[in-house]
Amino acid sequence: MLARVAERLYWFARYVERTENTARLLLVQHQLVLDLPAAIQPGWGVMIDVLGAGEDFARSKLKPTEKNVVAFVFGDKSNPGSIMSCITYARENIRTTREVMPSELWERINSLYLSLVQRARSDLPRSNRHAVLNDVIQRCQQITGLLSGCMNHDDAYQFIVLGRNLERADMSTRIIDVGSAQLLGDDDETQPYRNALWISVLKSLSAYQMYRLNVRRNVKSHDVLAFLLHSAVFPRAVAHTLHEIQNCCVNLPNHKAALAVAKSSREHLLQVDLAGLRGDALHQFIDDIQLNLDQIHQQAAQTWFRIQAA
Repeated sequence: MLARVAERLYWFARYVERTENTARLLLVQHQLVLDLPAAIQPGWGVMIDVLGAGEDFARSKLKPTEKNVVAFVFGDKSNPGSIMSCITYARENIRTTREVMPSELWERINSLYLSLVQRARSDLPRSNRHAVLNDVIQRCQQITGLLSGCMNHDDAYQFIVLGRNLERADMSTRIIDVGSAQLLGDDDETQPYRNALWISVLKSLSAYQMYRLNVRRNVKSHDVLAFLLHSAVFPRAVAHTLHEIQNCCVNLPNHKAALAVAKSSREHLLQVDLAGLRGDALHQFIDDIQLNLDQIHQQAAQTWFRIQAA
């Protein structure tokens, strides 16, 4: 397989996963607006923080109001992390690698792209926001299911799974970091609603039902952190994504260096006692995980995407 094909498949998977996660975040934030009193709602600027788009949003010189943030995150092409931008990038990556993909995939991704182009021309009001975002999530899940069920599980597929799981791990750590920063304090105003806010963190990752199934207790901060970071069975937990990344590396050639980084990252994650992490210590631990994820990405790029001529 050509290195450029492998890299485009990898980034295609990351952009589709980023699209789904961003749509889910918007949906959960929208639901919080409806469920919580205005005085203690997380501001819409939280969305910008989670997505790491602070500099891009600052250049727009807009205030972080609901309307501005939704427009910026959903359909603003000047924002490289918007849903519209991510699907555009995913479509371009797959357009040049169609020969190794199921023929139906191009139809699905192109249909989603055209649908977003139409919707991005106008605001996303509360009245139809749920329907639009849910449609985006379902279409992304259809793409993931199509690849799983209709594509050879060869090297091309391994690069897709590798990209998808790195993106999942990155988004999970972002959500945990920002969510815990808001929720681990001692603010008396938020105390009565803290349970609902932790539930929103779980729902941001579609983890609420699986959390209740596995933990079988009320939603508590330590239990949520342990589930989202250490669970070996929940697909969006960081430990599970790192395990999937290890499996991908094993199935690819010349994998020793990338596999070593992935294994050490997972071991570091599982060795830490989460019960002792609060506030700044937790934030630093999340930063360490994100640095490890970046090291995996850099090693994958060096091993498979930037092959130097002899």
